[in-house]
Amino acid sequence: MLSLYLSMVDTEEQRTLIEQLFFDYEQIMFRTAFAVLHKEQDAEDAVHEAFIRIIDNLDKVTAVEPAKRKSYVVIVTRNIAVDMYRRSKKQADMEDISETGDESSDVERDVFGQYDCDTLNAALSQLSDKLREVLILYYYHEETTETIAKMLGISNVAVRTRLFRARKALYCILKDGEKDEK
Repeated sequence: MLSLYLSMVDTEEQRTLIEQLFFDYEQIMFRTAFAVLHKEQDAEDAVHEAFIRIIDNLDKVTAVEPAKRKSYVVIVTRNIAVDMYRRSKKQADMEDISETGDESSDVERDVFGQYDCDTLNAALSQLSDKLREVLILYYYHEETTETIAKMLGISNVAVRTRLFRARKALYCILKDGEKDEK
């Protein structure tokens, strides 16, 4: 990898700096990324991305005092690792949402079907306007997520996210209501 990084810079001075950063900090960068991501391959990817970012901002690195470069490099690596973690978590959440599909599942019908209309309406009234609106359009008016997205001027993913959150919130409200009755 070092040869790749060295090929990305122009001057001998920059190559020397990249070599120094690589040999001095590559292991601590890996440990920093691994502490966030908990996967060896992901940590290696984060270190690689960190070196690319450092090379792209080499003027900032040279402006940092040599004694503080370690902190700079570690902070860049940690920020990249955190961003990667957030992206992977968001992607996993979106995959969970997409697995539910656009049609209501049998589980939803079973769970929400056990409540009468008055109970459901009371629970719906406790939701925020954004969540209630999406639920009503989807279940009562039987609109597709694509149609709802166009109506509300938001993305299809945003509609599905709101539906997911709305179902979850509605379920919690209904379960809390059962506890209060007991």
